[in-house]
Amino acid sequence: MSIQEISKKCADSLRSFTKENYDIKLKAAHAHELVAAYFGYKSKNSMLADARLPISRLEDADIIVMIDDVEINNRRDDLQSISDLLPDSYKLGEPFYTALFSDLTLYKSEFPPFRSFKGFTQFYIENSKRWNSIFKHIEDIKLDHIVEVDSQKDFVKISVIHTSKNSRNEYLDLGETILTLERVAGRIGYKEPRMDIIQKHGKARRLMKLSKTSK
Repeated sequence: MSIQEISKKCADSLRSFTKENYDIKLKAAHAHELVAAYFGYKSKNSMLADARLPISRLEDADIIVMIDDVEINNRRDDLQSISDLLPDSYKLGEPFYTALFSDLTLYKSEFPPFRSFKGFTQFYIENSKRWNSIFKHIEDIKLDHIVEVDSQKDFVKISVIHTSKNSRNEYLDLGETILTLERVAGRIGYKEPRMDIIQKHGKARRLMKLSKTSK
């Protein structure tokens, strides 16, 4: 399916949704700009011009990670005369993603779509036989994960430090998993990641101070 066909499919879904549920006639131009935003672009024109990672390659993606609502909100703020009665960006994303994920010619992945890289990371490592064989049975303790996301032009690198809390409420660094996802389509479609696992022993395990937002 071409970029234009995918854009129209999602824009039509947005317009039908807003009309049927909110009695708002969303302009076609606004709908297409919102579609571009949900794919991670700053504008429809930049989406159409992307020949390196076009959304027409979405069928090649193994992993889908949705764009953060904050980015969608920022784009909505830039659109002149768009209705302020539209639902929030999370709710407005429903018809967009429904149009994508209900079409098996576009979405062929065995994985569910993910709302965030943190959600994807926890799902992926905890369902990995390789990861479980290394970390799951360490002293039968509960692990906390510190997730850091480094977004680059051609890939996203996710570093996950695995920690556990001791009797003194100190966190011990037990190891690290690094997931590298190659970009495939827009800013939401990726290949299944390469996984590198580092397990730490003895003096290599360091004590860490964690903020509430780190875990």
